[in-house]
Formats: sequence, structure tokens, C-alpha cells
Amino acid sequence: MFENPNQEMYDHRNQTIDSWGKDSTGQVKYTFDKYGFRNHNNYEVMPECVFFGCSLLFGVGVNKQDVFTSNFQCWNFGLAGRYTEDEILNCYTQFQKLQIDCKVVFVWRSKESLPDLNMLDSEKIYHCVPYKSEHKNHLRLLECLDYDVSGTHYGPQTHKKFSKLLWYFLK
Repeated sequence: MFENPNQEMYDHRNQTIDSWGKDSTGQVKYTFDKYGFRNHNNYEVMPECVFFGCSLLFGVGVNKQDVFTSNFQCWNFGLAGRYTEDEILNCYTQFQKLQIDCKVVFVWRSKESLPDLNMLDSEKIYHCVPYKSEHKNHLRLLECLDYDVSGTHYGPQTHKKFSKLLWYFLK
């Protein structure tokens, strides 16, 4: 496996805390695994898909079991707090070295911060983007149906609906 390139998250490896990023309510517990990612992943089971991306993917303000990736046999490398798109791409580059054959899904937070998606163009790479796109491997992010406990990110109902939409999109 590989370590989280985001130093702030990596510094919390093997810890549980009650606030992260824009969520300072203390209502959600955030447990970080030994690599510095939120404790979503069972690394002993080969994933059908792997997710890379933003705080929506990380699950700011929602319990682990309510994050949309919990309905997939996957690994979730979502970043949250202070991070860059370069760190997301670094995670992907490190993952590629593992040579695991599976679908890859990127979740991007804003149109302005997107890297060149053409360099990540493959039949097994999908992008969830915050705008309408005609590209066959792009899926537009949902409008927010409800909010997390901090009022800043997708809530449990939005995660649930997005999970269903994504499941259909990936099959």
C-alpha cells in the first residue's frame, strides 16, 4: 500500500478524532488507518473499484457507513481538510504501482481546480464532475438533497442517492 501524501491526514494515522475539515461539531468520529486515510478500506480484499478525490468522497460530516462508497467493494482514498488536486493525483500514481486491475473513479470538487482529464482518459477511469459533460466516462455530481452535520457537504440522503446513481453508471 502507500502512505497518504497529505501530511495533515497522515499525521492522524491510527487515530480517531471528532472533528475534521469544516466539521467541528463533534458529532462524527473520524478514524484514520495506518496509511493516513479515513478508515474505509479493507486492504485484504481486492477492490472492484478505487475512488480518489475530495472531501465529499472522504465523507466530511457523515458517519463512515453513510458515505456513498460504503455500498461498493472498493478502496476510498478521499482527501479532506487542506489538500490539493496534486495530492489526489499523487495517490493515483502510487496506486498504479500496485498494478491492481479495477475501475478507477475520481471525484472532483470544482471545475476550476480540475487537472487535464485527457491525461486520465481510459475505459476504466471515470470522473464525477461538478458540471454537465458529454464525455461517456463523466458523471455529473448531484445537487445536494440534504447536508451533513456541519451544513457544508452532502448529507446521508445525498450520499445514498449518489451511490445508487454511481452503481448504475459503473455497471
